[in-house]
Amino acid sequence: MTIGFQRIIPGVNLLDEDDVLPMLHAWRRQGLRTALVTLVGVEGGSPRQPGAQMAVAEDGSYVGYLSGGCLEQAVALEAQAAIAAGANRLVRYGKGSPYFDIRLPCGSGMDLYFDQALGDEHVALMLDRRAERRTFSLRTDLDSGASDVVTIDDAVPFSRRDGHVFDRVYTPPIRLALIGNGPALTGIATLAQATGLDLTIWSTDDVTRSQLAASNQVASSSDDDLDVAISGLDHASAAVVVFHDHEAEPRILRKLLETPCFYLGVLGNHAVHRARLDALRALGLGEEALARLHAPVGSIPNAKSKATFAFGVLAEMLANAKARNLIA
Repeated sequence: MTIGFQRIIPGVNLLDEDDVLPMLHAWRRQGLRTALVTLVGVEGGSPRQPGAQMAVAEDGSYVGYLSGGCLEQAVALEAQAAIAAGANRLVRYGKGSPYFDIRLPCGSGMDLYFDQALGDEHVALMLDRRAERRTFSLRTDLDSGASDVVTIDDAVPFSRRDGHVFDRVYTPPIRLALIGNGPALTGIATLAQATGLDLTIWSTDDVTRSQLAASNQVASSSDDDLDVAISGLDHASAAVVVFHDHEAEPRILRKLLETPCFYLGVLGNHAVHRARLDALRALGLGEEALARLHAPVGSIPNAKSKATFAFGVLAEMLANAKARNLIA
């Protein structure tokens, strides 16, 4: 087999590189043997946390990343060797490694597990769980190589190693419901698309929908479509409401607060938000529910441009997702 390393970028968004399963499945359907490489332990600092993954095909193609760029080709070479040998392996890189010629600038030690024996049935089941938006783990015995797909119905845990068993936790893709009108909405939509979020947009404004269409984005406008979008929000979902005419908000926010979404951001200054809270209290909402609202929305104070506002909103939303272990 000729070694020709090729880093594959599955799509054009940022989150694609953290999701190696679709490419792993595609290679297998093409008849290529593969290895799933998982970071299962770190000694010292590391640019990636346990659970980070690469998928490698027998021809040297790979997706994902495990370091800042200093390790990936060595990992692809090791994965090819594991595939050729037909045997899983646990390998230490960096501090304490037998590979003296591979050094990590951070001075850490990283333990990687090369799994070339993962069954097609496991990969198919994992993709099914993702499609169902279920949280699950791939539980692997690092000694025997045996794996199971385990559904998680409680709070999302970290990927972690317990003795010779490693649980790699997978969460649903982050879903964002974007509701409202105007340039602030189109700015968030543009950035969300580049990030790779599962995006649903609802707007009653013709100009806003036209601007979104120019970027190949579709916004619904009927009340029924809005109800469907809200009903699809789960624990891995966020919503941002961007209205300058705030009369429409209370009804929409009440429905959103009935969902388990992890983040709910709302446009408006402090005075607007105080009036909003009073309107929601009049609808019977309690303080615990109202405390879920992020307003004024965004992590950049007094953001005035579409770009700074959009970056602030996405940064605040992703920080909340990370705090809940929904992203790395």
